[in-house]
Amino acid sequence: MIFTQKQLFLGTTHIALRAESLYVCKRNPQGVATLETEIPYEEILPVKAAEQRHVPVNQLLLTVLLLVFIGYGPWRAWLATGQAGLSLAVWWLVFGFNAVSLWLRFEQQWFTFRLQTAHLVLTLAGRPWQRKQFLALVMELERRTKTYLRDEYGQVNPLGFIEPQLRRVAWLHELDVLSAREAQALSTRLTGRRSTAPLKSMGQELESPYLN
Repeated sequence: MIFTQKQLFLGTTHIALRAESLYVCKRNPQGVATLETEIPYEEILPVKAAEQRHVPVNQLLLTVLLLVFIGYGPWRAWLATGQAGLSLAVWWLVFGFNAVSLWLRFEQQWFTFRLQTAHLVLTLAGRPWQRKQFLALVMELERRTKTYLRDEYGQVNPLGFIEPQLRRVAWLHELDVLSAREAQALSTRLTGRRSTAPLKSMGQELESPYLN
């Protein structure tokens, strides 16, 4: 799965889900890579996604009122004479500058997507038409990561070293790759016991019973 986003004056962000890793590349408008990294799925979880929306309404209203105040005279003169003077051209320049400024703030400050993993925080422009694709990327990243970890590390061998395998099962359970029941079943298969917690009777610890 591939997610690509281009931002004015900032360049391009490219995200790809590969067979064993997450690939991220950010390039400036000249095409030079400013960030290029590949994170293995073992270092991804947990995955978090967030949307930030903060629109300064007062600032927008002030900008609109300022444009109306500046443009009142030039537009009135144009309606009266039918001729566009220099003042109207200047107003259009001011209007264009503010339009570009508002668009940049919309993408970089007011509406943003945030993708966070165990070792990476990535901020993207929160474009409404890319929201569905962004959420699909996050869900697919989490699904693919858990599937990979389950396939690569979710198997146990009772004939091998028990302690490292128990730590691996606990690690997978902590990352929510294995449910509590699945982790317990694998631990029981390794140790032959239903629980590793010590039993107590009359103040003394007893050895947990083994299962045949």
